[in-house]
Amino acid sequence: MSYDQLKSVGTFKNIEAKKLSNYIFEQLQEAIVLKELLPGEQLPPERELCKIFNTSRITMREAIAVLKEEGFIEQIRGAKGGTFILPLTTQNIERTRSKVLSDKEKYLQLFEYRSVIEPEVARLAVKNISENELKILSSINEEMKREKNREEFRSLDVQFHLMLGKCSKNQYFEQAVRMIRLQVNPVLDILPFNDVVHEKSYMEHIQLLEAIESGNAEQAYKSMAIHINTTNSKLFELL
Repeated sequence: MSYDQLKSVGTFKNIEAKKLSNYIFEQLQEAIVLKELLPGEQLPPERELCKIFNTSRITMREAIAVLKEEGFIEQIRGAKGGTFILPLTTQNIERTRSKVLSDKEKYLQLFEYRSVIEPEVARLAVKNISENELKILSSINEEMKREKNREEFRSLDVQFHLMLGKCSKNQYFEQAVRMIRLQVNPVLDILPFNDVVHEKSYMEHIQLLEAIESGNAEQAYKSMAIHINTTNSKLFELL
C-alpha cells in the first residue's frame, strides 16, 4: 500500500505531543471530578506530590498551575497555607452548562451509552458479586442516607456506582463506568439537590441492592435502568 493510499484510509490521526505535566493534571482533575478529592481538602505538599508522580518540581508546578487556571484549586500562603480543592462555584456551573449546550450531540450519546452500560453492569454484578462486596455497597448506601451535604453525598454516589462496576468482574465494564462518571459528573453538579432527590436516589439504590441480594439479574437490570433514566430525563431537560 502506498503512502497516499495509507493516508486515504482515514483510520490514522495526527499525534500531538503531550507534556508530562498534562498527564499529572489529568489524573488530579479526574480525582477531583470523581469526588475522590473533595472541596476543602488539601493536596499533599509539592515535595510529596513529586514523589507520588515521580517527577520534577518544575513539571509539578506546571500541572498545579493548570489546575488553578481551570478553577479546581486555590493556593493559600502562610503557616496554614497550602493547595486546597475549591468548592463548586456559579462560574463552574455556568461553564459546564455552556459546554453541554454547545455540544448537545456528544452528551446525548453519552446518556444513551450510559443507559446501555450500567444496567448490564448491574446484571453482571448479580452473578459475580461477593458477600463482602454486597456489604460494602450497602454500607455506602446507608452512609448516603445519613449524608445531607451535597458534595459528600455525590462522592458516596460515585463510590457506589464505581464499586458496582468493579463487582461486574469485567475490566471493560468497570473502565466504562469510570469513564462515564468522569464525563457525566460535571453535568450532575448543575442539577438540583434537595431532600426529594436525596431520598429518591437512596430508595432506587435500595431496590437495586434487593434485586442483587435475591439473585434476580433481570430485576437488577430493570432497577438500574429506572435509576439511570431518572437522572437522564433531568439531564435531557437541560438540552
